[in-house]
Amino acid sequence: MQWKNLHIRGVGAALGDIVAVEDLEPARTLHEATSQRGVSIARNSTGMDLAIRAGRNALASMAMTTTGPLPVPDMHFHAAIWRGSRGIDFWSRAAYVRSRLGLPAGRGIATEFNAMSNSLVGGIDISARVLAGSPDLDTVLLTGGETFGPPAFDHLTADHGIAYGDGGSALILGRHRGLAQILATSSYTDPTLEQLHRGNDRFLPAGTTELGIERIHERKRQYTDVVGAASVTRRNHEGVRAVIDEALHDANLSLDQLRWVLLPHYGRHLLDTHCLRPLGITTDRTLSHAGDQWGHIGPNDQLIGLTHLLTRGAVAPGDHVALLGIGIGMTWTAGIVRIDSVPDGLSALAPPLRWPWRRTERQQEPAAD
Repeated sequence: MQWKNLHIRGVGAALGDIVAVEDLEPARTLHEATSQRGVSIARNSTGMDLAIRAGRNALASMAMTTTGPLPVPDMHFHAAIWRGSRGIDFWSRAAYVRSRLGLPAGRGIATEFNAMSNSLVGGIDISARVLAGSPDLDTVLLTGGETFGPPAFDHLTADHGIAYGDGGSALILGRHRGLAQILATSSYTDPTLEQLHRGNDRFLPAGTTELGIERIHERKRQYTDVVGAASVTRRNHEGVRAVIDEALHDANLSLDQLRWVLLPHYGRHLLDTHCLRPLGITTDRTLSHAGDQWGHIGPNDQLIGLTHLLTRGAVAPGDHVALLGIGIGMTWTAGIVRIDSVPDGLSALAPPLRWPWRRTERQQEPAAD
């Protein structure tokens, strides 16, 4: 869908310490599978803490392009994909984040949205459609926050070919110009893949609580042993191409006109098979060498990446950026963004890095701080 009046007014990210995988266990196995250099680990923080920090940064970035009082978001969608990132049961994480951001009571709703790792890019698509059909609404806030960790969810071993990191992100969408414009979005769903992450598990009886170590790797293997990994790869390829092709068409752009393509922070092999090959691109226009420092932070990867580009001056007004979200279930969403403004003060909000994030001499963007 093409959008005529949808703007990114603010964006923010929050990470923990960037810890080298060699300082974690089992580093050798992980590096061979993912080429991961490090992961973001936020000790003594919850996913909500990280979402709040990111939200404050998003509000600060919005202030840089706003004259007068900042608008109070009419709607707030919060995302967290893992039970360990959700605080406690029977409680509203969205309301907690909104309250700690100092946003007052008022019209609209604060709620949670769960398309797993596609929650926030998918949330842009949903927010665009809500705003387009709701002239009484003006601003939407998206937040997300994840904290993983042993023993229940080891950052390095819980999943196959993916290292997970801790972090949060936030995005403020509205009808008035700010940092960038959303030109088009597209989403696609293939529910035949839901068993990929269920495997042979049975549902828990009513009244019980899921405990113990996450077995994502095992459940995936149970499914692929039956249908074959090639079947999963093919259906993912179809989902990626469906959303990218439609979003680019609606934005009146071609793939080679994109300055950057922001992808999930997968390990080397999964990034190649599930993202780069379907798109027909190399890593030159991706943030693979920043993502391999942060890890996969659930639905936050693309917004952390966009914050990184803006705060490090790696984009300029007129540049086009694609965001590709992929979520368990499975769903895919693409968003095409045109950069409008890169205020000088954004550099103070840059997410941390430990190593240089560019490996080619051709690019002129700065390396790590």
